[in-house]
Amino acid sequence: FPVYWNVPTFQCHKYGLNFSQVRGKWGIVQNYQDQFRGERLAILYDPGEFPALLSGPQTSGKVPRNGGVPQEGNLNRHLEIFANQLEKLVPDPNFNGLGVIDFEHWRPVWRQNWGSLNVYREHSRAVEKRKHPFWFHYMHEKEAIYRYELKAKAFMLETLRTAKALRPSAKWGYYGYPFCFNFTPNNNRASCSTDVLTDNDGMDWLYSETSGFYPSLYLRERGLTHTSRERFMAGRLTEAMRVARGSPVYPYIWYKYHDSRQFLDPDDMLSSIRVAREKGAAGVVVWGASNDVNTRAKCFALADYLDNVLGPALMRARSSPPQEQGPPLPEDGPEEHAVVVDDNTIQRSFRRFG
Repeated sequence: FPVYWNVPTFQCHKYGLNFSQVRGKWGIVQNYQDQFRGERLAILYDPGEFPALLSGPQTSGKVPRNGGVPQEGNLNRHLEIFANQLEKLVPDPNFNGLGVIDFEHWRPVWRQNWGSLNVYREHSRAVEKRKHPFWFHYMHEKEAIYRYELKAKAFMLETLRTAKALRPSAKWGYYGYPFCFNFTPNNNRASCSTDVLTDNDGMDWLYSETSGFYPSLYLRERGLTHTSRERFMAGRLTEAMRVARGSPVYPYIWYKYHDSRQFLDPDDMLSSIRVAREKGAAGVVVWGASNDVNTRAKCFALADYLDNVLGPALMRARSSPPQEQGPPLPEDGPEEHAVVVDDNTIQRSFRRFG
């Protein structure tokens, strides 16, 4: 069962730690010489010039990049920049590893831009009001939704197609997709809601072009039991396997809880690998933030965790047949209290190396 290393541990080399045991001792798939991008895996953070509303250094407002919202953006300019970056960051034309596009500023389904992403809906409405000052409100809303989703689809789909055209042997997909939004205030269960299932069915335009799926299984510590965290992962993987239709699924796991920043306990670390294997994933990707390994103390703490928790958990998960690793995982059960979670805020709150 392949486990990929997507942690910028090259930052630890200056402290005498090269994490060679990742590959040699634990059999984790790792880029040559612990490079962050290499022949096995390459992740592209916010590549190209996707339209986005960015926080300005000297203002409390948002600064538009490439039009700010998809319907105001220049797609050709974005694709040109993206292609140039891809050629530079993944120079091997025969690259056949995991190719991950990590873009999280907005979501292509209008209604899913809630929480911190609602600014994209507000900005889109303002655009239509400026263009059509005498229209009724419902007309502004309808036009904003139509134009937003049309161009959001174009940006995401053509970016994916460009990656596949330039590096056709890789398994390309977007980080975090498909979404599930389980164990959140509006869906306090393990399975995805009917609305989200419908949204994902409507995104077949993207999933039919995706050659590798990379859903997020990052865990939170507070508000859930160990069993609930297993159900959380099982629910997300069930949906990923459904939309993948046989394409490989490589869920992203993190060795830390995203709310407390503490290392996963041994049971949760084991479950992160075991549940993925039981649900039919092709492998898992272990992710880490640059902030996880930006000091000597943090580097040695991660090395210790790898030797004493992560590595042994991986070996245990690999050595036991799935049916012997525990009882079948219930994807739904008694509802529990859900902590308010904005998936987008979780993923973007940690500075990544890009």
